[in-house]
Amino acid sequence: MAESTFAEPGVPTTPPAPFGGAMDLSVGSRLELAAFGLLSVAVGLLYFHDLGVVPSGLFCDETSVGYNAWTIGHGLRDGHGVLLPLFFQCFGDFKSPLYVYAAALTVRLFGPTPFAVRLPSVLYALGMALVLHRLLAEWTGNRRVARWTALLSLLCPSIFTFGRHAVSEVSSFPFWLVLAFLMLLRFERGPTARRGALAGLALGACTYSYTTARMLAPLSVAVAAASFALSRPHRRALPAFLGAAALAGLPMGVFMLVHPGMLTQRFDLISVFRDHPTAGLALRRVLENYRAQLLSPGFLFRTGDHNPRHNVGVGLLPVWLAVPFVLGLAALWERRRGSPLSRFLLVFLLIAPIPAALTDEGIPHASRMLQLAPFAFAVAGLAAADWIERARPPRAALAFVLGLALLEGGIFLGHYFGDYAQRSQGSFDGGAGEALRVAFAARREGEPLYLSPEIFGLQNTYIEFWGSLDQRELAEKGPDGLGIHRLWGGQGNLPSGALVVSRGAYPPRQPAERIGESDGLGGGVPYSVYRIR
Repeated sequence: MAESTFAEPGVPTTPPAPFGGAMDLSVGSRLELAAFGLLSVAVGLLYFHDLGVVPSGLFCDETSVGYNAWTIGHGLRDGHGVLLPLFFQCFGDFKSPLYVYAAALTVRLFGPTPFAVRLPSVLYALGMALVLHRLLAEWTGNRRVARWTALLSLLCPSIFTFGRHAVSEVSSFPFWLVLAFLMLLRFERGPTARRGALAGLALGACTYSYTTARMLAPLSVAVAAASFALSRPHRRALPAFLGAAALAGLPMGVFMLVHPGMLTQRFDLISVFRDHPTAGLALRRVLENYRAQLLSPGFLFRTGDHNPRHNVGVGLLPVWLAVPFVLGLAALWERRRGSPLSRFLLVFLLIAPIPAALTDEGIPHASRMLQLAPFAFAVAGLAAADWIERARPPRAALAFVLGLALLEGGIFLGHYFGDYAQRSQGSFDGGAGEALRVAFAARREGEPLYLSPEIFGLQNTYIEFWGSLDQRELAEKGPDGLGIHRLWGGQGNLPSGALVVSRGAYPPRQPAERIGESDGLGGGVPYSVYRIR
C-alpha cells in the first residue's frame, strides 16, 4: 500500500497516522516494526558502548571542554575564571557554548570522566535522529521512510565518529540544523508569525553550535528570508522570522563588539588570506577548497579527510547514500517553484562549503563540512518517499535496498570497534591521560607530582582535567604552587613518596616502584607512573 502523501506548500496538513497513511498491522508490518525496534536498540547501545575508551584517550580539545565543563558545574566560571561565558577560550580559539554547557551537566552528574565529556555528543546524535524522523514524517507523510532514514543516519560514518568524542563541538551542529529545517517546514506549512519566529530562533541558535556555523547560520538566515519572500503568504511573517533570528544572533554580535578579533583568532591563522595573497590567488584557493569540500567523490564517499580524529578511513557519507542524495536534489528542484523550503535547501547546499572554503588547513575537512550529513539524509528521505509513491516497489525490493545500507553500516562499525580502536590512541592522547588518571588517583596527601614536559605543552589542559584542579587555586599558584612540576631529563634527588609520570618505560634515576602504565596503542609511546621510595 502507498504510504506517502504530499501536501501543497503552505497548506497545513494532518499529521500522518502511525506507521503510514493508515494503520497496517499485517504480518509484514509487524515484522518490520520488530526489526526496526531491535536494530534501533542495538545502534543506540553501540553509541554508548566503550564510550570512554574508544577512541582511546581524550584529545587535548576534549580535556579543555571537560575542564571548562567541570569548572562551570562547580562554580559557574570557566577555566579562565570568566563567569558564565558565552564562548570558551581554548588553544587560541573560542569553543561554542551549546556543547560545553551540555557537558557541564553531564560532568556534574558523572564526574570528570571521558564518558561524561563525550556523553553530550551521543545525546546530540540521537536527538538529531529523532528530529530527522519528525521532519521526514511531516514532510513526506511516510513514517516508514522517516524512521528507517533516521536510523540509517546514525550509521553515517561522520555522524557516528563525531557522535562519540568531544574533539570538536561540531557534534551538536547536526541536531540544531535539523531542528531548524523542521521549524522551516512548519513555517512553510503554516505561515504565521509564531512559526516564523520559531524558525528564526532555530536557525539563529545554530550560530552557537560550532565555529563554522558562526558564518553559515547568518548566511542561512539570509537565504531563507529570500526563499520565503517569494511566497506571498509568508511575506507578512518574515519580520517575525528575521527579528527572532537577529535576537538569537545578538549575543554573539555584542561579544564581537566588546572583544574585537577574539572570535577570528583561529580563522586569521588558517584562512586563505593569512599571507596576504593577490586577489587572483585568493580566489583560486577558495574555488579549489570549495571543490574539494563539495565536489570530491573521494572525500564524500570513499576516504573522507585524513585526520584520524575525524575519520575511520571511509567517506564523510556512506556509499549507498550517493544515488538517493542526487535523486533528493532532483526532488527539491521539482518542488522549487511552490516550496520555499525546497528553494532554501537547494541554495543551502551551495553555501554549506563556504566557511570551509575560506580556510586553508586540513582541506578537505570533515568537521567543517559535517552539516552536509544531516542535509543529505533529509533529501535522501524525500527521494525515497517519492520513489515509493511513484514506483510502488515490492517489499522484497525495499528490504534488499535497506539490507545493503545496513550491511555497509555494519562493515563501518566493524572497522570502528576493530582496527580503529587499536590505532586511534596515537591521534588522541598517546596514553598520557591514563597515566595521569593513575597518578592523581595515587596522590593521597598532596605528594609532589613530576610529569614529562610534553604534558605541559598542551596548555595544562590534561593536568587540569585529570587532576580536577581548582580553577582559582591554579590561577593564583600555578602548577608548581600545587606541587605539580616538570620532570627534566636525568633529574634525580626527588623526594621520597613523590609520583613520577615519565614517557616510555625509563624509570627515575633513584629507587622507585612502578604503579601503573598506559598501553601505548596506535604507535603511541607508553607512559609509566612511579612512586619514589
